[in-house]
Amino acid sequence: MDAMHRPGLAERWKAVALLGGGSAIFFWQLRHPIIRLEWPVANELLGFALGLCLPWLTAAAIFRIGRWWSKTIALIAVIPLLLCSAVFLLGSALTGFAYKNGRDLSFDRFAETHWKGSEVRFYRTNGGAATDFGVVIRQERTLIPGVVLVRRLDDFYPCYSLDATSTDVGIAIKDGHSECRGFQEQRRDYRLKPFLYF
Repeated sequence: MDAMHRPGLAERWKAVALLGGGSAIFFWQLRHPIIRLEWPVANELLGFALGLCLPWLTAAAIFRIGRWWSKTIALIAVIPLLLCSAVFLLGSALTGFAYKNGRDLSFDRFAETHWKGSEVRFYRTNGGAATDFGVVIRQERTLIPGVVLVRRLDDFYPCYSLDATSTDVGIAIKDGHSECRGFQEQRRDYRLKPFLYF
């Protein structure tokens, strides 16, 4: 009987590993993006669905292992998951889905510079009425149509705008109009790689 149950148990452990690993990678990628969809709305919707569902699916997979301790862990996890989901939904309602003419107003691309097959893009962040604007600089390269490889170069806060020029080895940024209090230098150079990470 034990031998008959082992294949099913192995599949349940595999589901826990895949869903748990997927959850960890997803939440790490929120802070340190590497792969993104090119369309902001699709990115937002996919992120919302994964962020809400993956933790619950992981807890369900742990419960399905069927041991007393796995059921206990899954049931104990329900309260933190409810709180986490409420915060996630509230955060999405306050900051997410802010679009005008197809542009994401909370993470608005305002400039870009081409460099050896990739794009260095400047995004203006807007956390709402109680926060200042910030600027995030990312190097992006299309992997396949609709999917981009991303490398975050820097971010400045508070900041509204920066200027950039391409150089032989990367880009140089400067604050030509004094619109970036978070950038205290005359100029900063960034060495780039054609394929972002190599």
